[in-house]
Amino acid sequence: MSLRCFDIVVQTVYKVGKDGIEAGASLVPESIPRPIARISVGLIGATVALFLLKSLLSTVFFVLATMGLIYSAFIALNKDEGPKGGGSTTDSSNSTTTSTDEESLEEARRIMEKYK
Repeated sequence: MSLRCFDIVVQTVYKVGKDGIEAGASLVPESIPRPIARISVGLIGATVALFLLKSLLSTVFFVLATMGLIYSAFIALNKDEGPKGGGSTTDSSNSTTTSTDEESLEEARRIMEKYK
């Protein structure tokens, strides 16, 4: 099914391109032979299309790179703010505990002792 759709798209692009080249060639003065006018208009159209595609891709890659840089900076600046709650992390590099974690642990121990 997708091969048929691809075939229809290619045929439509070909027809539109052919009509565009004919319309552009009709704007060229009659003193220039029609085959040369069609080739010239086709080359100019292809050049413009490739320039627009390059500009679009360049913009997309710039935006993605900027987003990645911002995300990396965000992660680097917020490294000390790890996940809160009962998540089990076995990272030995973050062995220091804060006072709020110690208070939470002490409160949990008191509750456990209460219900033993």
